[in-house]
Amino acid sequence: MSPTRRELLAGAGAGLAGGLAGCTGVLDGGVTTFGATGVTLPASVQEKTGYTHNRTIEDVISREFERFGLSRTVEVTNIVSEYDRAIELGFLGTRIQAAVFATLSTPQVSVFGRSFNPIAEMSAEEIAALVQDRYDNVDGLELDGELEATVTGETTTVTRFAGQARLVELGQGVDIYLYVSDAVEVGEDFVVTLAAHPQAFGERLDTVRTLLAGVEPRAEP
Repeated sequence: MSPTRRELLAGAGAGLAGGLAGCTGVLDGGVTTFGATGVTLPASVQEKTGYTHNRTIEDVISREFERFGLSRTVEVTNIVSEYDRAIELGFLGTRIQAAVFATLSTPQVSVFGRSFNPIAEMSAEEIAALVQDRYDNVDGLELDGELEATVTGETTTVTRFAGQARLVELGQGVDIYLYVSDAVEVGEDFVVTLAAHPQAFGERLDTVRTLLAGVEPRAEP
């Protein structure tokens, strides 16, 4: 079964957190947990851009490590929030995500004074490759340029890729732009944003910048 876009984004978080498996240093018994706080897109920005909140996923990754006869379980909770501009095809009873914007928040991980933050070391090309590998309806991604944008007040580089996506609901392909931002440190998290829309919509750079600039830290419960 092909993963959906939502499963894709959650899977991307799982893949990034999974990078901890090769990085853990000193271990002893017990469980160490790390949880992201997450970010949000205010209602005013959603209204301005025409995007609406689809859902937020908390993705928990657990790994058990053994070393020198000692073991430790490390649990990492990533938060993926997804927003979209959708088209309702009433005659098919189908809602199609015409454009998607998502944020991935992953906690900064520190074990016995050592920091392990694999997402901060991943390039936009590596993240795009992860997207393509985990979602077989996205194909042929090629580097198409860079732009600067602001996320929570921090300037970051956003890399644009051109490729194709197959709309399963309609059984046809469409050329898309995929935007992947470099990781930004937000509180105790690292945050990466992803945006995708059909090339037929035009470049929509102003919209992409507005979405990124609108991201703000989520209030802790």
